[in-house]
Amino acid sequence: MVRTARALVWLLFLVVPLTSLALAGGASAAGSRCGERVLSDWADNGRIDGEYPLRCYQEAMAKMPADLRDYTNAGDVIQRALTRAVTSSGERGLGTQVAAGTTPNLGGGSTTALPLPLLVLIGVSAAVLTAGLLGHLARRRRISSD
Repeated sequence: MVRTARALVWLLFLVVPLTSLALAGGASAAGSRCGERVLSDWADNGRIDGEYPLRCYQEAMAKMPADLRDYTNAGDVIQRALTRAVTSSGERGLGTQVAAGTTPNLGGGSTTALPLPLLVLIGVSAAVLTAGLLGHLARRRRISSD
């Protein structure tokens, strides 16, 4: 019984953190494609025709290659689309108004998403608590069988 408990503890130590990392990695991979979609939208006709979440415009600006930024109008077009998106979200009451001449604070993603370090901490904490519980149960069984 003790071997089974130890095997279960090791399994939890491996599975919980790896699962947390895999889920967080999938979320960040989906977020990285967002900026690429904005760049693709610009590349097809030199305009941004679609509407994207505000973080997508910032990701596109951050991931834009230097030669694309220096030799094309992509940066200007994406910046104008970002300004238009911020203004329209403010008019609908979905965002905050931005003072003229300032850059909006668009810290990435939704407000309900948990940051990766917090997910890892939750996973490790769950594994440690489970290991402690299994150790306690194994000790109780050992004492009661003696």
